[in-house]
Amino acid sequence: MNKKIAIIGAGLFGITAALELSKYHDVDLYEKNDDILKAASGINQFRLHRGYHYPRSKKTALSSLKGEANFTRVFGEALIQGTENYYCIAKNDSYTTSKQYISFCKEIGLEFKEVDLGLIDKSNIDLCIKANERLIDSVKLKSICSNNLAKSKVNLLLNTKASFDILDEYDFVVLCTYSNTNNFLKIKPLLQRDYQFELVEKIIVKLPSKFNHRSIVILDGPFMCVDPYGKTPYFLMGNVTHAIHSSNVGRFPKIQSEFKKLLDAGVIKNPPITNFKDFITSTVKFIPEISKAKHFGSMFTIRTVLPYKEKTDERPTIVRKIDKKIFTVFSGKLITCVDASKDLVSYIA
Repeated sequence: MNKKIAIIGAGLFGITAALELSKYHDVDLYEKNDDILKAASGINQFRLHRGYHYPRSKKTALSSLKGEANFTRVFGEALIQGTENYYCIAKNDSYTTSKQYISFCKEIGLEFKEVDLGLIDKSNIDLCIKANERLIDSVKLKSICSNNLAKSKVNLLLNTKASFDILDEYDFVVLCTYSNTNNFLKIKPLLQRDYQFELVEKIIVKLPSKFNHRSIVILDGPFMCVDPYGKTPYFLMGNVTHAIHSSNVGRFPKIQSEFKKLLDAGVIKNPPITNFKDFITSTVKFIPEISKAKHFGSMFTIRTVLPYKEKTDERPTIVRKIDKKIFTVFSGKLITCVDASKDLVSYIA
């Protein structure tokens, strides 16, 4: 018998859950913004993590690798072909040695080849491998999501903020709201849990042509990465230290007033607040040519992770039933979204 289900949040996990559940049930998908994929699902590094990034959490690496087939089946047309993807281990301050990293890749089953990459400064890099990984075209990903929703039986409700009051209308409610999960549960504080909230900046830069089609990640500590930004001529930079403008552990993110207009607002040219210079300064010793970067703009969002996981940096995908009607879906890796949706189907069947 069909159930009536509300999915809250039209990020990638909410959309995927809605599409999968709508094959068997009646589904309403609530989104408070005027479009889909406007928060963290639309503001991230857009790398389809297969596990290379997580040498301290084999569980995260294995779940990422496991999720690849299902993700590719649904969203394969959004994957960018022809990029070169490199992972480097820093000589100093890395939590993982080169030897440990190679052992990790072999144990997990991640393909790699040790290479010399001219863009990096070998005096500060101990190991560079070419990895079998791909990037995501965010524009194409959104197009696929929109088309799949339009062809489905999902009732998409944009500009509609769901509250706890809707529970009576549905058999089940699924929260795919990431940093906003506790907001929905305000009148049920015992169902809330603590998270670590990070107000992050992703910077978009113009780089010399020798960077074209190349993704470079420096591991495993307070380092950085640079990736082609979809099919644009620009690049996206992440930074473990300088991307984070503020961080707190608790039920809700603490957001300074000057950031409120910047959050989830897409690419902001000439942002009034930016750590661009710190991004570049910290990266130059590993990738000298990054000094030629020109700042095109920045994106800001709230990244949410489980607290006190610095030792392993684990990013699990967790589907939980928190009471008789409410499920939560929490994850830090896009690649596991289809697997999570299938878990939901099995729980609700």
